[in-house]
This record gives sequence, structure tokens and C-alpha cells, in this order.
Amino acid sequence: MSVEYSKYLIMDNKGDVSCVDKKYLDGRSENWSIEFQDGELCFLSLPERDERISCDVAGKLSMSKNWKGWEVWRFIECGDGHVYISSWTHHKKFLCSNESGDVMTTENRRGPWEKWNVELAPQGGIDGVVIKSTVHDRYLRWNGNALITSKTYEDNAHWTTWHIESAHKQTYFISSSSHDKRIGAKKNGVFTTSNRKGWEQWELKFNRNNGLVTIFSKAHGVYLGSNPEGQLSVGANDGNWGMWKIETSPHGGMFIVSVVHGKALACNTDGSLYTIDGQRGSWETWILEPVMPPTMTEEQIKAQRKSLIIGGSIAVASIVLAPFAVMGAVSALGFEAGGIASGSIAAGMMSAEAIASGGGIAAGGTVAVLQSVGAAGLGVAGTAASMGAGAAVGGSAVGIALACSGSKGSTESLSSSKKRMNAVDMNRPFYAWRSWLQQR
Repeated sequence: MSVEYSKYLIMDNKGDVSCVDKKYLDGRSENWSIEFQDGELCFLSLPERDERISCDVAGKLSMSKNWKGWEVWRFIECGDGHVYISSWTHHKKFLCSNESGDVMTTENRRGPWEKWNVELAPQGGIDGVVIKSTVHDRYLRWNGNALITSKTYEDNAHWTTWHIESAHKQTYFISSSSHDKRIGAKKNGVFTTSNRKGWEQWELKFNRNNGLVTIFSKAHGVYLGSNPEGQLSVGANDGNWGMWKIETSPHGGMFIVSVVHGKALACNTDGSLYTIDGQRGSWETWILEPVMPPTMTEEQIKAQRKSLIIGGSIAVASIVLAPFAVMGAVSALGFEAGGIASGSIAAGMMSAEAIASGGGIAAGGTVAVLQSVGAAGLGVAGTAASMGAGAAVGGSAVGIALACSGSKGSTESLSSSKKRMNAVDMNRPFYAWRSWLQQR
């Protein structure tokens, strides 16, 4: 229903959509189902082998040592705590299992065979999660040759326990919301640049106990710090001067504040970096752009193949396309690892595709269920959360999916519904499964 005009959205038997007053409702044409297309982007790893589930162009499943696009999976809420699991790169391919225990991918996303539950592994075993077929009540596992499902967990715990990691692995470009500048690191200092390359990539290391973070340059192995005079520096260890807290900014981003000095990180029009006390404006507002792994879709591979054939470069095609099949030649063509996904992100907002959901930023006590950021239209304000804390149901994909999942004519009470939501929401986001252990 339109809040502004009190009109209801309906569809007639010809497929025509319109808005009408309540008196014209017939109990059928105004009923809609809500289906999420977006979800949390994660790697699904088997710690026993340090390998991840990978999906190729044809939908064939395998285990891979890579941390790239073909190993990223999207966890899509589908109601009652169940999820669909689709390949990020090959988005039409959904993880599926049958009653015999075979596991494959399918382009049918609406059937019961495509529904999964993600739960903590049983106590007393290996730390991690289990992934169970909802309809067959069987555990996803690797048998040494293929992915299958099995009826029991205990007999195959090492091959049935999974680790879920956010697709960007907590690595970001830190961009000024007011200026087209990213923070870069050198071995002996920091600078700003319009680039989005290796020197501009920072890993945010979260402390689950206090919600504070350290900011680590992956390129140079140094931590970002500041002194009492407001000058920035880098060092080999985080120390007190390298502890930061993240606060939501009303200017469409977040503040990055020194814990020891209480000063906010800022960037002026010249690109100079400093920390300042008392100021909390747009110059002190930052956007964290998740750095996604390199990937290449079926359409891109076909386009590349076509351009090479048209150019007559058959020899080059044999060199280039084969590595692409295993996601190993992105850098060879000049693509920066991470620059592909983040290059088009505008200042002031983060792309729904790049958020990868696991990108919640610590600061305070509320949690946005991050897999819903794209679908629900949440901005960076929704990321003011303690990584690994419990999730707030209100605007989350989990809450919405559960609220919409009841059968027609359901008489379930509101309190009962909230209890179901809370029970499921304790096990979100997926990448923060280690924090679920604390809630047992």
C-alpha cells in the first residue's frame, strides 16, 4: 500500500498492474510474494583442506585453493531461516541436492531441493558450521572426489564442517566522501590518491570484545596511527595510537576516530590527511568500499573469445582463455585484484553488489543484517555495528523474509513470529559465525 496515497498495488488476470482504493480489493489481486534477489556474499571453505567450493561456467562444482570470484557464493534469505545459495559470478547457478545425496547446481531457484539451512557444527566437535539440505535433512560434505550430502555428521565431521568468510575478507578502499581521494600507504607514511590499487587497500581488523578496529596496509604490512598533534603515521604494530572506532556519520558515511586522542580522521581539499578534535562534518566522513575478488562471467569470457577470434589471434586466445577458466590471469590483462568491483562505486554510497554483506563496520550495539543492504536499500548508516554481535531484526532481510514467509491465512501471533525471527537472526550474518559460539 502507498503510504502517501493509501492506494493498493494490484494485478488483474491480464497482467495489468494498477493502484486502487481499498474498496476495490477482492482478496486475490492485491496479494504479492516478496522474493529477495540479493544476499550475503561469502567464501565457503573446508578447513580440513583449506579449499573453497568453486563453480565454473557450466555450473560444475569442485574444490579450489583460490580466493576469487568463482569461489564466492551468495546466501539469499528465502523465509523461515532457509537460504538459497547461488554462485556470485554465475548468478543463475544455485546449489542443489537430491534425495540420494547428489549435489549439483541448477537454474531452478524456487524448488525445495535448493533450500539450505546454515547452523553451528554440533558442540564438542570442530568449530565451524554445517550446511543442511532443508527438505532432505542431509549434511553437505566433500567425500574426496565430489560434493555430496550425508545423513550423519559425526562420521564425517572433518569433511562436513565449513568455514564462511566474507567475500572481501574485510579489505576496503577508504575514500573521502567529499573529495575523490583514497588513503594510500607507503612504508614510511600515508598519502591520498584517486587510485584504487594495491597501496590503497586496507584490512580492518575488528576486536569482537570492544568493537574497536585497527587499520592495516596489506601492501606494506603496517598499521595506520596518529599522534596527539593530529599527524598520521604508519607502524609495524598497532599499539594504542593505532586503535580506531567507527561511528555513523549523518553525512552519508562514517567517522573514523582515534581511540586514544579522540580526534576524527579528516581530508581537506588539497588531499592532506590529519585528525581533528571537535569537527564532525563532511571532511571527516569516509566511505569504506569493499575490495571484491577478481572474477569473469560467462558473458565476458564469450565476448573475449569473440574479439580474439575476430582479430585472428587464435594463438593468443589459447594463452588467455585457458587461464581465465581457472581465474588465474586477471592481472595478466592489467586488471587490479579488487579494482574491478570497486572502480565504479560512487562517493557517498556503496554498490549493493560490492557490499558483500560481510562488510559490517564495528561501532556500537546495533547490527544491520548485511546481506540485505542491497535488497532493502540500506546505506552506510546500516553498517554501524559490532562485527560478530547479534543482529537487529527490524529492517533486516531475515526479518522481512520471515515476516513474508507465512502461509496464506496464517494465524501465528506477533510474539510467536518475533521469537522465530530472533532465533534465526542470532545466526546472522553468516560470515560472523564465530560470534554465534558465544551465544550458545
